[in-house]
Amino acid sequence: MTSIDNTTTPPPPSVPPPDVPAAEPEPGFLDRIIGVLMSPGETFQWIARKPDWVAPLATFFVIWLVSGILASTHIDYQGVAREAMEANPRAAQMSQDQIDTAVRINAAVFKVLAYIGPLVFTVVLLIAAAALLFSFRLFGSEINFKQAFAVTIYAWLPRVIKGIIAVIVTMTRSTMSFIDIQNPVMSNLGFLSDPKSNPVLYAMASSIDIFSIWTVVLLIIGFAVAAKVSKGKSAGIVIGWWVVINLVSLIGPAMQTIRK
Repeated sequence: MTSIDNTTTPPPPSVPPPDVPAAEPEPGFLDRIIGVLMSPGETFQWIARKPDWVAPLATFFVIWLVSGILASTHIDYQGVAREAMEANPRAAQMSQDQIDTAVRINAAVFKVLAYIGPLVFTVVLLIAAAALLFSFRLFGSEINFKQAFAVTIYAWLPRVIKGIIAVIVTMTRSTMSFIDIQNPVMSNLGFLSDPKSNPVLYAMASSIDIFSIWTVVLLIIGFAVAAKVSKGKSAGIVIGWWVVINLVSLIGPAMQTIRK
């Protein structure tokens, strides 16, 4: 007769589950703003994973609008327009009535630009994002427009900071000349040249700007992360566009020199 073993095997001791690290909280808009300035590499990782553009663009839009309104209350647009006409070589061939008419028109244009500046900057951001998107896609990246636009907006933060400083400078000055309006913040090498006597050299020197270089660096980091390319390739594309834009900006000053 076969004996039946009624003993039961004790269950194995329970093993505590491994500790699962808590998910890192997603940074909010203000955290991303600070992060772009303090730790851009890590912050752009978040921006690339979940690109946002409504909050930063709306914030920058309001800042630009308020800045334009405040600056316009401290700028004599008639005086600025007349000073600009005096620097124009064609003014010598114009009658006084023609000069006065041109001054009134230019003053009105300057004032309108102060109010529609936010729209202009928004269009600039859209064009910049589209151009960079096309360039990175051309080199095989699968970055999408939402990522490109978000990276471009956040990388533009140094220029927004410069705009705020420019308004503060304008508010503390009793008068602003045409040259002062072009370069209210002495953050570039424009002071090494006279825009009236050598406009080309002045434009070239003004392009070497701390805030512009800062923006270029952020664009390089941001697109390297979002487009999943090396920083070297990203630098080649971004700096290439920066050089092209600066060369195009020399056309106006060059024409002004030729007419003299």
